[in-house]
Amino acid sequence: MTGLIPGAEGERAAPAGAARPRGSPLLVLLDTPARRVEAVVIVLVLTIGLGVWVYRGVKDSLRELRATSLQTLVDSEAVAIDAWIEKNRTEAQQWSRDPVVRDAVVELSAMARAGASPAALREAPARGRLLEALAPLLADNRRVAVKAVDRSGEIVASLVPDYVGLYVGPDVAKDLAPVFAGRAEFLAPRAEEERLLNSPVVAYPRPIVWFMAPIGDDRGEAVAAFGFGVYADARFSAILGTASLGASGEAYAFDRDGRMLSESRFASDVPRNGAAHGDLSGRPLLRDPGDPEDTDGEPRQSATSPRPLTALAQAAITGGMMTDPGAHRGVLVEPYRNYRGVEVVGAWRWLPDHGIGIGVEVGATEAYAPLRYLTFAFWAVLALAMIGVGVAVLSWLFAERAWREGRHLGPYRIGERIGEGGAATVYRATHALLKRPTAVKILKPHMTADEVVARFEREVQLASRLTHPSAIEIYDFGRARDGSFYYAMEYLDGVTLAELVERDGPLPPGRAAHVLKRVCEALREAHGQGLIHRDIKPQNVMLCQRGGDYDVVKVLDFGLAKDLYSADTRDITQYARVLGTPLYMAPERIGNPAVADALTDLYSVGALAFNLLAGRPIFTAATAIDLEREILESTPPRVAALAGPAIPAELDHLVAKLLAKDPRERPQSADEVIEVLTAVLATHPWHRDEARRWWQEFYAARAAAA
Repeated sequence: MTGLIPGAEGERAAPAGAARPRGSPLLVLLDTPARRVEAVVIVLVLTIGLGVWVYRGVKDSLRELRATSLQTLVDSEAVAIDAWIEKNRTEAQQWSRDPVVRDAVVELSAMARAGASPAALREAPARGRLLEALAPLLADNRRVAVKAVDRSGEIVASLVPDYVGLYVGPDVAKDLAPVFAGRAEFLAPRAEEERLLNSPVVAYPRPIVWFMAPIGDDRGEAVAAFGFGVYADARFSAILGTASLGASGEAYAFDRDGRMLSESRFASDVPRNGAAHGDLSGRPLLRDPGDPEDTDGEPRQSATSPRPLTALAQAAITGGMMTDPGAHRGVLVEPYRNYRGVEVVGAWRWLPDHGIGIGVEVGATEAYAPLRYLTFAFWAVLALAMIGVGVAVLSWLFAERAWREGRHLGPYRIGERIGEGGAATVYRATHALLKRPTAVKILKPHMTADEVVARFEREVQLASRLTHPSAIEIYDFGRARDGSFYYAMEYLDGVTLAELVERDGPLPPGRAAHVLKRVCEALREAHGQGLIHRDIKPQNVMLCQRGGDYDVVKVLDFGLAKDLYSADTRDITQYARVLGTPLYMAPERIGNPAVADALTDLYSVGALAFNLLAGRPIFTAATAIDLEREILESTPPRVAALAGPAIPAELDHLVAKLLAKDPRERPQSADEVIEVLTAVLATHPWHRDEARRWWQEFYAARAAAA
């Protein structure tokens, strides 16, 4: 605090004729140890700041370049896969229109509808003619399977005799529906035995992708789906293996279950622990194998607790479920573990029309190799800078302590710092003559904007008008010779409601009603004078002991208060931002921060009551945007539903009314709330002996922890 160190208010003018430093302006500015320390700190902070800025700039630029290159590569691979699928769909459609193929499949389909047995279908001349006609297709050893399925789901023709007469499963029947509607389709890779009901053999050890097209009868109606299949890993690998990804990179295809559909470039490095393999063929399953240094003795995977999918697989599969095309691609520039347990960065693209994903990954070390040298240099410079800062700060602390012991602000002797916010610092102090413990709040020197100074002055002016025992008492206000604004207030040795709930959990209904009643009494006086607090929350209400009484309530911080009766109608909080704590802010203030009246304060009292009785806030959104949405749209839960039957019905009803979205449905004054709380205390009192015992335990625990 500049206002609390030598050279500020404590520095006196030099006597007439006293020697002054000569030389350059720089030497004059650094004529005291304190100023020299400040200069060292400033230089070191600037050096560190410049280093951080350069480091982050280079790091961000490198990540952006890497992200662009990965996304470009995965997009090109996706285009190649899509072109390959389209080529094979077209070829399947061409074969389905071949007269011999068409006539043979139509004949076999008619036999199946007439009740022909599987053996009859296998021995039918039409099957022989079909296979003979398909000889040129099967001459390409990449085509490993052919079949025809009629509308009932029965396989009427297949290269594998044992498959003839079997039925496809319901999922496959659903996939074939577009084929019977007249379109050629791509069927995503799957183990062939998974496609069939009660398959007697495993003719194909690896997943197959199918290209199916409709077979029409003389009337043009599709009576069967015909097509050919290829091994997924061989064809995908042939396409994806052309990518140039350095020594540590690879491109691969995978399905909705996270199974890799192409061959792994690093098959020999895949951990053989059950976590990374999806079937007997040894194809990797895209799951995080865990930290290889983990030695807790627990298995990495069990039947009931499989390892999670890798970050890339999870992002792609989740994005593939979205309807927004923009969600079907992404880049992960933060390193994560891949299915081999290696730290990588990657990009992905989901092909929703085909039900598969394309992933590209590069080892993080290789991807960010230039950063190693920059990181080493940065940390070396940072270490040297921190050593210098440490020396300077220690010197400053010793100087500040020596200065503060003799520091006075007006009639107040400044002691240790007891609190600090963004705009001001609070010190414990003692009145020089009365010896009364006091808290002195000093505005930070750099917070000299008109709005901040106006808020600081208004806080003390408004708070000093309140006389209720539950409003904090203001003693004095002034401005030091160095220009620092300060005010003195009563010193409170107690606990905030936020600390109380964190320590003890939900409060008993009687104690909560006692606290809330006192808060409302203070607000009643404030509202009667046209003052709206605007920041009622657990951190701004304190419990303490005063004059032999226990659980004395004090409402703090009128820094955001609004004077409805002031002739100066300019609201200093008008600068397009919401002042206050959104979690305890009325819905109408979220949309319009200028809205402030007694009903917005009463909503905050309801949010405070919920926190005291349930031991948690009303809403628990992860982000500020989600929180504001819940405040505006979500119905708050009933506090009795969370805290149980111990909550009196009238108290539960009061909290629900206070939290109403529509201000007209809330109690219309603090008096109405006080009346209900008084009735609650009549049936659920908070006795002085209970409060005394709590405070004795509290002070004993604090002393033991000291």
